Amino acid sequence: MTKSSGINASGLPLCKVTFYKKIERGDGNKLGELTLPYDPKSLNVTHQNHLVESKIIGSESGSARYQKSPTSMLTIKFLLDDTIIETPGQLGMAETGETETEDSIQQLLKYGLAVQGETHLPAFVTIMPLNMVLNHGADGGFHGMLNDIHVISELVNGKGNRVKAQVVCHVSECLSNKEIKLRTGKSSPDLTHVFQHKAGDSIIGQVTSIYGEPGYVHQVASVNKLASIRGADVGADIIYPPLER
Repeated sequence: MTKSSGINASGLPLCKVTFYKKIERGDGNKLGELTLPYDPKSLNVTHQNHLVESKIIGSESGSARYQKSPTSMLTIKFLLDDTIIETPGQLGMAETGETETEDSIQQLLKYGLAVQGETHLPAFVTIMPLNMVLNHGADGGFHGMLNDIHVISELVNGKGNRVKAQVVCHVSECLSNKEIKLRTGKSSPDLTHVFQHKAGDSIIGQVTSIYGEPGYVHQVASVNKLASIRGADVGADIIYPPLER
């Protein structure tokens, strides 16, 4: 693989896939890294706005209003092929029946889907093509968590290891609160925020982060019709509106 040019010997573009144990990505949290060839036509990133239509009787076209930005999604197909020998290491593996294709698939499954013992979560992943910018973040990569991995076996050797395979991955964007604020600048209490409530989240903590103090928590609970500030369901969209201070 000619990583410096971003393509391999077959002319396919290369992509760096890095796994982290925590959403705050960094060298101290890195679990593993792969550089894999991919099908450039398969690489798709979906960004969208969630618009809500007016429910008022007699409302005209154009009455839809912005509510939030749903999670961005990425799809990529990796093309793994050990029938083309590029390095002495691959030649040695071929002689023993081992393959880089099988090793890469097992690494993707190990970090992408298996729950990590320390965090009780699958690993977080950064997808970064070596010759393309995917996002407007500092490194241009797509940061998320794998939804699924679809392995299509094309050639298997006598040892039962895959020699050639396609691996289709779907990734949902997952960013730390710090990354979200850096990208969007949505830290002002004069804006309406909608955050999906996750396990371990604290409404008091979010209120303090947005409004600067925890005293507005009861107003937020009232807006969201919560019987208790600890009564938010996991997965519920919690509205943090502009408030008089």
